[in-house]
This record gives sequence, C-alpha cells and structure tokens, in this order.
Amino acid sequence: MSTPLPRGTRPGFTLVELLVAVLLIDVGVLAMVSATTLLVRRQTGLRTRVVASQLAANRLQHLIAAPCVPATGTTTSERGVTEYWSATLLPSSMRDLRDSVVFAIDGAERSVVLRSRARCGP
Repeated sequence: MSTPLPRGTRPGFTLVELLVAVLLIDVGVLAMVSATTLLVRRQTGLRTRVVASQLAANRLQHLIAAPCVPATGTTTSERGVTEYWSATLLPSSMRDLRDSVVFAIDGAERSVVLRSRARCGP
C-alpha cells in the first residue's frame, strides 16, 4: 500500500518547469539551425572559389597551348562569373599569362587571379 502524498502536492511537472524546458529546447534547435545555415553559406562560397580557380587554370592552359601572339579577352558566364585574361609578349621569347576571375559571395565581390610565364615555341 502506498503512502498518501502531503496535501496540495501532486506528482508531475509545474507549468513553469514545462515552459523553461520548452524554451531551452527551442534555443538549442535555433542554434543548430543557425550553425547549419552558416556552414551551407561557407560551403557554397568555397565551391564558387574552386570553380573560379578551375576556370582560371583552364584558361592558362589554353593560353599556353595557343600560338605565341599577344591576346586579351573577357567572358561572362550565366552565373555572373566574369573572366578577364591576357597574354603579353615579353623579351627573350617569353609570354606573361594572366587570368582574373571575378565572382560574388554573399553580395561581396571576390576574385581569383592566376599568373604564369611560358616560353614561345618548342
């Protein structure tokens, strides 16, 4: 046989205890959502930087394989990425090759610039 509870007490939680528990759970869930959002933004920015670096590296490879003449150009992709490139002849049968890729991350303009030198001819 169980002993009776003192008068005015019942087993369970009070309304205040439940509200505090719900508040703590909400704060924890909001912190996780905020952290996830930040990680997704950073991953998207990193992916954009990698694509820009690959574009610049590919353009330099094309410029190295091209004939030894001065050249410049600009291209813009559908994603708003703009690429500026140039091949400048230098003395001693060398070329100065430059590729600059401009893109936006979170509304801020960023760029990747690659430069190289290559010999003309074999």
